Amino acid sequence: MKAKVIVDPVTRIEGHARIVLEINDSGNVSSGHLQVLEIRGFEKLLEGMELFKLPLITGRICGVCPAAHHLASVTAIENGLKVKIPVDAKLLRELMYMGHILHSHALSTFVLTGPDVLVGIGAKPEDRSVLSLLNMAPEIVKKVLRLRSIGQRIVEIVGGRGVHPVTSVPGGQASRPDADEIAKMGQWGIEAGSLVKELSDVLAKKLENISDLREIVELPFHAVALSDNGKVTFSQNVCKVLDPSGEVERTFTVDEYSDNLVEHPMQGSYMRSVRLKSGTEEKKFFVGPLARLNVNSSFSTPEANKLLSDFRGGGSPRLSAIDYLEARLIELTYSAERIAEICGGELGDGPIITDASPAEGRFRGIVEAPRGILIHDYEADDEGKITSANLIVATQNNYDAIDFAITALAKHFKQSGDDNTLMNGAEFALRCFDPCLACATHAAGCMPMRIELRRNGKIFRELRREGK
Repeated sequence: MKAKVIVDPVTRIEGHARIVLEINDSGNVSSGHLQVLEIRGFEKLLEGMELFKLPLITGRICGVCPAAHHLASVTAIENGLKVKIPVDAKLLRELMYMGHILHSHALSTFVLTGPDVLVGIGAKPEDRSVLSLLNMAPEIVKKVLRLRSIGQRIVEIVGGRGVHPVTSVPGGQASRPDADEIAKMGQWGIEAGSLVKELSDVLAKKLENISDLREIVELPFHAVALSDNGKVTFSQNVCKVLDPSGEVERTFTVDEYSDNLVEHPMQGSYMRSVRLKSGTEEKKFFVGPLARLNVNSSFSTPEANKLLSDFRGGGSPRLSAIDYLEARLIELTYSAERIAEICGGELGDGPIITDASPAEGRFRGIVEAPRGILIHDYEADDEGKITSANLIVATQNNYDAIDFAITALAKHFKQSGDDNTLMNGAEFALRCFDPCLACATHAAGCMPMRIELRRNGKIFRELRREGK
């Protein structure tokens, strides 16, 4: 008799979700699926709002990746207005964003996914938490929190707020840090680089303990990421698509995204999947740190570039979901190096703002959020008010890959006969992708509904609507 194993709620992720594992008549896992249980409806909420307010409003979609939405929004507006911002404004935005990557990757690698690796997938749920890590290895946790704090403070100083930055405005930056603050952030960048090195050594040893799982969660999908002529970039650029064999299949710009990407409702979930258009077929893909390191062959900073060379030397492309953890460590190194470089002399005292005025038109922008490509697409009328909006969020792009990894690890751990390990393994597969669910939920009208009509506590009628 067929059955289900349900992990509800999934913990140590951003947002609310559950995992449903389908068990066949033989008692084996036949499939696994992530169901996202919340809807936010931000695209509809943006309609009627003033164009130039969107960088402030969209940054509030999420408390984990607000800087990504802030920059995707302001970039979209500047693209539509054909506004070129000053060099120092670009550097300030990059500085803020590198702080954001530090904060986000440190949170994911060591606080959310870290307990699975450092304590063990088979450990009891109450032992797989940052609080348990604090008891086991307090010095490691202190370094993690310091790294995260450095990133958050940089966002606060450059962006005006630590959680929801406000200083990136159409045309450039509204303000700049003073010389003392820039010098201080430069020192923090150097400190962050040392912390990342120490923490990477600890995590790398623990990753060896689960090396047997790598092949199990190899993703047979395309990789999609921004590329600056082969260099890793987080800002507006060309999107490159790499097939599983490592060949470049195509490139496209943000203006061409709707010709290349298509969204689909998913059963029992408020989050849509995204697939590559390809003639009469569609292709599944993944995004994020692992995709960026597969699509690109270099970084602009020396230590990260060396680490990337070593990473790719182990076989390119790297396709295991577990490789996401190592990829984040390399990007942490890059972020620390860029912070030190920008504050150590690249940032000058030139202008940081140029004139920009609202106008009618279409506005599209793309950035690499910590979790992968993020697209903002707006249309505005002649009063500069939004008539429609579409957001394609990084975790949506990973939906198919997430379900694949959940299914693969669940099948593997089902053989152990231990339900705790089975559910832990399914959660770990999801956490490898560092899902951010709140900002990825906007698929209205797709969830199933069941209404029970009761009289004196007994059900006398049941109404159902099936999900699409």
